[in-house]
Amino acid sequence: MPAPTLWAQIRHVIGRAFRETGQALDRVGIRGIEHTTTSKTLGDPCYKFNDHLSRHRTFMPLLKRGSPSIHENVAFIAPCATLIGNVHVSEHASVWYGAVLRGDACNYGYGHSEETYKKWREYTKEERLKHDMQLGGKPAGGAIYVGAGTNVQDGCIITAREDHAKLGEGVTVGHMAQIHSATVESNSLIGMGALINPGAKVESQSFVAAGAIVGRDEVVKSGELWVGNPARKLRDLTVKEREKLFYQADQYVKVAEGQGNVSTLGGNIPDTLIEYMMIGGGEEAANTEEAEAPSLSSTSPETPPPTAAAENKETAGKNENEDEPQLRPKAV
Repeated sequence: MPAPTLWAQIRHVIGRAFRETGQALDRVGIRGIEHTTTSKTLGDPCYKFNDHLSRHRTFMPLLKRGSPSIHENVAFIAPCATLIGNVHVSEHASVWYGAVLRGDACNYGYGHSEETYKKWREYTKEERLKHDMQLGGKPAGGAIYVGAGTNVQDGCIITAREDHAKLGEGVTVGHMAQIHSATVESNSLIGMGALINPGAKVESQSFVAAGAIVGRDEVVKSGELWVGNPARKLRDLTVKEREKLFYQADQYVKVAEGQGNVSTLGGNIPDTLIEYMMIGGGEEAANTEEAEAPSLSSTSPETPPPTAAAENKETAGKNENEDEPQLRPKAV
């Protein structure tokens, strides 16, 4: 496929120059602060620049491979997740802490039209092998596509070195699972620590158990449960188990949306208290509870009002108690 356009290369060079200049200025500033706060005399060893600047970026575009594309209504992308190169994440999807999605093996550079990209995306593996040859004669890989409502949980690794890695809608990828150039269709579940090898296909509403190893070019049929190493079919899923696949994906969307402000100053507390008050806290909720609570002076439905006889009896008892000291004989 075409190399990056000239304009894309110019923007890349200028952008990198700005980033490197900014980091250099930051180091100079910290060095100046250290000079003003410490005193050194002739012969003292030079101070060491020990302030660590992390170069980690959640989104890492590559000039010759492409740039991550994230839907504006994505549920959550963890700040310590890593999306490299040609990675596409759809709406309401989530990529959790420590997950790595590497679309860094394809030959599709910056600066081309959407029509050109769609044509490249639809290539079969053989067509892309013919048109996209990497340096050294190695076959080029594909991109990573994460469908709507899909969740890629903590520590997962997804690569596309040999072909596209495609996740359908409502897919749940458990912690530490790995998917390499494989296809997982909609509403399937990949258990924790499972491995899906290149060329494999997991059809819709299927379940690959935790720790299972699905071999190269294997096909997990729709509605099946596969377990073991190498993975083999154990049985068909029941109707209730299939329903849980939908439920789990929907619940993860809700959990992910609650993490939306985790990287902002102050944690996941929003700037205003509107959301907080809608949840049930704040002054508005307190006023509502106070209005709904019965006052101490009101009579509970379970407790009947006191009768006149009871009031007279209480009054009489009180008068007797008041007169009682006067009736006692005085001490001699």
